[in-house]
Amino acid sequence: MNTKNPTTTKYSLDLLKKTDSLVKNQFKRGTDFDLFFKKFTNLLMIDGKKTKASKILFTMLLTLKKKLEQDPQKNEKKAIRSMTKWKTLTQNHLENNGMKSSAQNLTSERSKQVGLNFTLLRVISKALENVTPNVEVRKVRVAGSTYSVPAVLPKKKQETLALKWIINSAKKKQKTSKNNFSMSLAEEFLDASRKLGLARQKRDELHRLAQINRAYIRYRWW
Repeated sequence: MNTKNPTTTKYSLDLLKKTDSLVKNQFKRGTDFDLFFKKFTNLLMIDGKKTKASKILFTMLLTLKKKLEQDPQKNEKKAIRSMTKWKTLTQNHLENNGMKSSAQNLTSERSKQVGLNFTLLRVISKALENVTPNVEVRKVRVAGSTYSVPAVLPKKKQETLALKWIINSAKKKQKTSKNNFSMSLAEEFLDASRKLGLARQKRDELHRLAQINRAYIRYRWW
């Protein structure tokens, strides 16, 4: 009769915590992916259909993962190093606790998937970093004249704008292609991670406009 070894379960939980810590330390930007997934799902949601929005997001992640597997990036050395760290961490942890065979089986089966997951999260983080605006520009009327006044955006609004731009860019891309929305989203994230795509153009245009109108920052009242 098969029974679960409570000691093995304890080791597994401990290993999971260490691996999760390694994943979090990988991203210098400090992206909170739990909050990202929740916020992105809410922005995708239409008429309260959260299940449909979650399905779109999940399908997008799978599509993006497949694209990365088929077309690996040359600059993903950090993801590869992280995969190696994870593999070493796993082997050492299991071998130190008398589970050498488990270490060999686990690392051989999971190392590739872990590497892909690191790459996937890093692409998402990089895409958001490349699209997120630092400033906004508002119209302000002064003495009968209207000026475009730049101002620094709060962090929450920066992230929300970046996600909205990616979603809207994916919708435009979907209209001009035969791809479904999830695939268009995946392509937009991949483009954004390379500083390409409509969302990146939107961010660059906004920053350019703010730079041109920097002399009017004195009219900022909010």
